[in-house]
Amino acid sequence: MREINEIILHYSFSDFGNAALIDSWHRERGWSGIGYHYVLLNPYPDAESFCLHRPQFWLDGVVEIGRPLHVVGAHTFGRNTNSIGICVIGKELFTYQQFQSLATLISDIRADYPDIKLYGHYEFQDLKRPIQSCPNLDMDWVREILG
Repeated sequence: MREINEIILHYSFSDFGNAALIDSWHRERGWSGIGYHYVLLNPYPDAESFCLHRPQFWLDGVVEIGRPLHVVGAHTFGRNTNSIGICVIGKELFTYQQFQSLATLISDIRADYPDIKLYGHYEFQDLKRPIQSCPNLDMDWVREILG
């Protein structure tokens, strides 16, 4: 079992998606599979539902499993060994259901890892890449509302 002491929050930088789609995107980049441990859906699981403006509201806030927790993630350069990666589907706006699910998921994780800390991807800048805003949220505010 690996020592886990960080949750690192990401966003998909896409208007649609799900764990299977992210898995295919990551495999196209040459990775072994999805880099995140959890994916929080919005109502658009694929390009078709988004382009046709056909939200699947019943999916909004659903938490999908990516990599198993015992497997090191591939989501934050230099921080994967001891962290859990969570990806929220979206670019700039996230839904109430996604925040509700995020709060529940983090609470569940804290039950197993009471000293775990929550960070946004942008708080660990990779010097090889341009400045990022991922997850496009003020993490001080997120930590305040999630406790």
